[in-house]
Amino acid sequence: MTSAIDFRRGSVEANKDAFIARLHDEAPLYFDDGFWVASRFEDVRAILLDHESFSSSAMGPGFPLLSDDPPRHSTLRGLVSKAFTPARLEALRPDVDAMARDLAASIEKGVETDVVAALTTPLPVAVIARLMGVPEKDHARFKLWSDAITGLMDNPMEGDRIKMLMELSAYFMELLRERRVKPGDDLISALARADDAGVSLSDREVVGFASLLLVAGNETTTNLLSNLLNRIAERPEEWARLTRDPALVERAIEEALRTDSPAQFVMRVARKDTDVSGQRIKAGQHLIVYLAGANRDPGKWSDPAVFEILRERERHLAFGHGVHHCIGAPLARMEALAVMNALVARFTAIAPGKTPGRRLPSGLLFGFRALPLVFS
Repeated sequence: MTSAIDFRRGSVEANKDAFIARLHDEAPLYFDDGFWVASRFEDVRAILLDHESFSSSAMGPGFPLLSDDPPRHSTLRGLVSKAFTPARLEALRPDVDAMARDLAASIEKGVETDVVAALTTPLPVAVIARLMGVPEKDHARFKLWSDAITGLMDNPMEGDRIKMLMELSAYFMELLRERRVKPGDDLISALARADDAGVSLSDREVVGFASLLLVAGNETTTNLLSNLLNRIAERPEEWARLTRDPALVERAIEEALRTDSPAQFVMRVARKDTDVSGQRIKAGQHLIVYLAGANRDPGKWSDPAVFEILRERERHLAFGHGVHHCIGAPLARMEALAVMNALVARFTAIAPGKTPGRRLPSGLLFGFRALPLVFS
């Protein structure tokens, strides 16, 4: 396929809508610059389902749950899944709802407020830290560490971020040592007992595992909420619709996940020669599995770039698919629902602030570093 389509540049350029539309029109599955790019919904779904043909090892070392394949991945996922059972999440829901109401109540009416700092960051950080067994006094440090990990994905040589990553590793190492002696029902304790499940995890792998959970548990919800609030602030009639019918909040969340996928893509590598939509992908070739593109497939959605709360629901791939479907997806949805319900109950209108929002510099994660809004 033509090399005129540059994924690395196009996927992070300002006019992402135009890039994704062009990709679907000209090259929904193409090979260029040493890797395949898949953006068609059915191709992406098929690749994510076929872990025997496409390995997750392309995600890189250090993050076992993300980069391991079955059967080891299945065992590791089983360890972590105990923290995300429906019963455990329901038990957590009253506290999440209360935190969301408190944060919404702290937003002053009519005053420009950065919702990332005031709302969409504090809640998920507090929740994931609690699930990991992190003391409340350390919660404020977790956002800085999460940002450091995210930044390293795009600028691996930045000294300050490397320093913070080392701090985070040391912190998790100490927490791990404590949980080996005195385990609890938190995620770090579950990882410390991995040997009991027949999985050998080095301390370094546990730290990588914990770091991944920190980013996934924080960034996904933060970006989901900031993207959603940005969309609705630009269309005040949608906020009015939500205040009239709060039952539509869940639909708004799903539409934001589809149109503005918090995680833009994942990587895979072909284990063997495999055909996808008539194209032969050879063993050893790498693939960018473009979730954001799949969720804008015009073959599945009409006007796919348009955010429409009343759009008929279709399954999207914002949380992935198959064995690597995001284990924290129910938690992210619960947190987003709590925040949106709290805001809809308190405010009758929402509008963009005078200060423009600032997008994350990452090509992997799509969200806001800062998003000034005015609630009234």
